[in-house]
Amino acid sequence: MSVKVVYCSVCVMALLVSALAESHANEVSCPQAVALLTPCLAYLTGQASHVTVPCCQGANTLKDMVKTKSDIKSTCECLKKAAAAAHVITDRAKALPGLCHIQTPLPIDPNVDCSSLLQDLLRV
Repeated sequence: MSVKVVYCSVCVMALLVSALAESHANEVSCPQAVALLTPCLAYLTGQASHVTVPCCQGANTLKDMVKTKSDIKSTCECLKKAAAAAHVITDRAKALPGLCHIQTPLPIDPNVDCSSLLQDLLRV
């Protein structure tokens, strides 16, 4: 599958997810989150062997934008759906923050339980 087809698929999926997600004025929107991580798609789906500078810049920008509990929960749910729709390789998704040298509570994982993630963060 070409990168262009995958990119279009992710964009369409992001629009569908955003239509389902409840949005608030100050929250990070699902399309924003997906757009910031779009440069990571080739790596996350196994089409590239390494992350790119634009990928890490997008991941870092997203990390900086997610500030509230509401942001964490909505962005987690968004990325969970996006990862499943794009057939992201779970091990690569888990490796992304380390490869980009960022610390973030947001996994890009189709198997994450966003509710328990939020509870774990509140205990810290």
